[in-house]
Amino acid sequence: MSYETIIDAKGRKIEVQEVVGSALARLTRLAGASFGENAWTTGTLARATVRSVGGVPTPAEARSIKELDGLWDIVDPDAADAALKWLIAKQEAVATEAKNSSAPQDSSSAAGS
Repeated sequence: MSYETIIDAKGRKIEVQEVVGSALARLTRLAGASFGENAWTTGTLARATVRSVGGVPTPAEARSIKELDGLWDIVDPDAADAALKWLIAKQEAVATEAKNSSAPQDSSSAAGS
């Protein structure tokens, strides 16, 4: 899966990548009960999508709680905010696509007419 580039409030280029599949499952398991705490969850998930800030790479994948918490030191609030907005936009696009693809199709001729 490729990276996308977004810009944060400071004008820095932020490379992001969705956390999906087994990586998301691993993140969920690593976080354990803490994953239900919305502020930590949201902030950590946003930071986990960031692959670089201003050209400086971030760790590719957190493999422990210590590494997850370390993302908070590496990815500052402006970069995390930009990543969160990107993530929300991606989720909204998927929801819209799913809604549009499951909507009944208009037909000019109804069966039995």
